[in-house]
Amino acid sequence: MFNSSHAQPTRNAETTNAGSVIFTETLRLGAQQLNHKNVKVAMIGAGGCGKSTIASRLVTGSFLDQTMTRGLNIDTWSIVDCEEEAVITAAIFDLGGQEQFRFFHEDLAQGAHMVMLVFDVSRFKTMLEIDEWLGLIEHIPKEKWILVGNKTDLNATIEESEIKAKAEELGIRYVLVSTKTGDNFEELASSVKRILRDT
Repeated sequence: MFNSSHAQPTRNAETTNAGSVIFTETLRLGAQQLNHKNVKVAMIGAGGCGKSTIASRLVTGSFLDQTMTRGLNIDTWSIVDCEEEAVITAAIFDLGGQEQFRFFHEDLAQGAHMVMLVFDVSRFKTMLEIDEWLGLIEHIPKEKWILVGNKTDLNATIEESEIKAKAEELGIRYVLVSTKTGDNFEELASSVKRILRDT
């Protein structure tokens, strides 16, 4: 069982729509010593696919409209793993998709424990551009990759059969979500948590 928290939980908060905050879960676990694990998550894909909104929804549980990332954005997501009596702190590296920033992306992707390859289901080109990023993440085992099709609340120009074929070509799982409406987002969050737990 997992619970997520805001980066800066308040002591009087009991539950957020992202789950119970760390303070509450720590009290529930009593005086037991929690294990702590720090992990790095890389998010790659074309600009404007909603990588920043995915990161912010993982951290806060809510949709926050974001401007397009220019260069790099880092969010911190804390997860309480009740079964393992551990706190996982994930640093989510949102790598800006614009061409002019890609010269330093290889260094930023180093050391990542998992990766989300994000595209916009309303823009077919963004799925094709996924291939441009593969060289940056070769060091990450493919069982730690997730192909994420975002913006399902918009008119999709990509058939799910095409997305499934791309995932099979890469040998990885895929999830379709809308960060705006929250549609299917819990499946994505749960998949990420399972990967991080096993890292």
